[in-house]
Amino acid sequence: MVEFRKETIYFIVIDRFFDGNPENNFGKSDGLYDPARNNWAAYWGGDLNGIIQKLDYLQNMGISAIWITPVFDQIDFAVEERGFIMAPYHGYWAKDFKRIDEHLVDRPEDVRVFQRDDTIFDTLIREMHQRGMKLILDIVCNHSNPHTAGGRGELYDDGKLLASYNTDQGSWYHHFGGVQNWNDLSQVQNNDLCGLSDFNEESINYRNYIKEAIKLWLKKGVDALRVDTVKHMPLWFWQEFVTDIRTAYPDVFIFGEWFLGGANDPASVNFANNSGMSMIDFSLRQAIEDTFAKNYYQGFMEIVEILNRDQEFYSANELVTFVDNHDMPRFLSVCNDPERLRLAIDLIMILRGIPCIYYGTEQYLHNDTDSGNDPYNRPMMEKWDTTTPIYRDVSKLARLRMENKAIQKGGIFHHIVKPSVYVFSRKYMGNICFAAVNKGDAESVQINDCPLPDGIYRDILSDRTITVINRTVDMPLRKNDFQVYALSQKSVTGTTVIHFQLNGYRSRFGETVQITGDCEELGAWDISKSVEMEFINLNTWAVDIPFDKSCNQFIHYKYVVSDGNRLLRENTIGRKRLIGPSGYEIWKDNWKF
Repeated sequence: MVEFRKETIYFIVIDRFFDGNPENNFGKSDGLYDPARNNWAAYWGGDLNGIIQKLDYLQNMGISAIWITPVFDQIDFAVEERGFIMAPYHGYWAKDFKRIDEHLVDRPEDVRVFQRDDTIFDTLIREMHQRGMKLILDIVCNHSNPHTAGGRGELYDDGKLLASYNTDQGSWYHHFGGVQNWNDLSQVQNNDLCGLSDFNEESINYRNYIKEAIKLWLKKGVDALRVDTVKHMPLWFWQEFVTDIRTAYPDVFIFGEWFLGGANDPASVNFANNSGMSMIDFSLRQAIEDTFAKNYYQGFMEIVEILNRDQEFYSANELVTFVDNHDMPRFLSVCNDPERLRLAIDLIMILRGIPCIYYGTEQYLHNDTDSGNDPYNRPMMEKWDTTTPIYRDVSKLARLRMENKAIQKGGIFHHIVKPSVYVFSRKYMGNICFAAVNKGDAESVQINDCPLPDGIYRDILSDRTITVINRTVDMPLRKNDFQVYALSQKSVTGTTVIHFQLNGYRSRFGETVQITGDCEELGAWDISKSVEMEFINLNTWAVDIPFDKSCNQFIHYKYVVSDGNRLLRENTIGRKRLIGPSGYEIWKDNWKF
């Protein structure tokens, strides 16, 4: 199993990143490309070759995973939308999920990506994997293209027409018109979103096609999937989709875009807990914008309120966190303060979740036309400065994420929470990350419950030091200050290492959760030899356990709660699972009452 919580993601709108091959700019419809880059709805030239040419830039920033907008073959004509004559430069109007769009490749034959192994897409994956980087492919299962003069809802299988919205003999599409009532779940899931032709997930033909297509991309070497518009399809579809994808590719990490989802949207929490995939965390992003950009009076207390609701999720540490993205105004269009933006980025780099940096944020890229709304939140990448404060901070904190298990898997412990000051720590199996952020005027704080052992520690982001004595530390905080101190331990080692995670037991103060089982590594049912788990939040406990003698064998195990005086065992027979012969595995369970 691939552990994605150590990664730092960089999100690229391919057409707006870098023009690596000007020969592909015109595509099939010359009028859709604007070489002057004045028409914000036209192609501007970014392509896969451009990403390859900038891989060193990204790797040196500490980026370990790149999320790219969809590469599928797009319709070949423009659409009138929001006052623009818009080309499908963004990638979300696919017509053929088994070909690459001609604007992104080097040679015409590259579009038939599954007929060759020497396309520009193959080169991108090879170059990334040689650097130890992962590729995240953006996919769209909900819809194809919108109504245009050239047709509507046309779907192809490697160039062969399968279905169209207007002559839908195989029931590939819904035909209920646009969404009229956004509070009606049936309309949200079955009607057209913004004029886009909505696929009929009840159609076995469609389901087989889309799952087959995505598996082909994974076979090519794609490491993870970002799934668009997940709230617009029913939960059962995603459960089937994830089951089939993971049966074929167990290691793939999948996260979905439930727009504005997070702790503030209970339906999205239910999706994250039951779909089999993780989710982009809009609720935390909104709290970060309110705190740093809008100066809401609650400040860091709003962020902490969101974090305290992590117990509502089964895997809060796998939520994908962000500050900027392609659907909302960039931070600097809301508040043109580069120092505040740096603080926000630094914070998501060490908070729970997997941080995602939107392309150009490290270069303070933004355009404030129409308050920075789409499409003005998608400017062309202009600079590649490796000395900007955000670039430098991300490179340092990304390295720390890779080595420190507390940042990857640990819980969050709040030490000081004020509107302008937040001091917190992360802890997991001896790893510690201790951080302080101040968005106000300079002040000094004293922390009397510092988790670091006595000693002198150096700030990851500067040359400053702190001295911890008897868990107490005095910290002078500058204006717009961020300090990070860490204690990193070597990972547990074994022939097979299993990350156990338990959800569903709402623990109380003084309780611990342990794992016991019928193998030597779990104490052979002897409670005194069971393995104690780490507290992550009130709903989640976790621990990494090395296995040597029991590898490649079935074991039985269950969870036990202790408060020092009594034991509470799960009301179930022991779970039976097979330990792999080697490697790393993630086992997730829910408490059995």
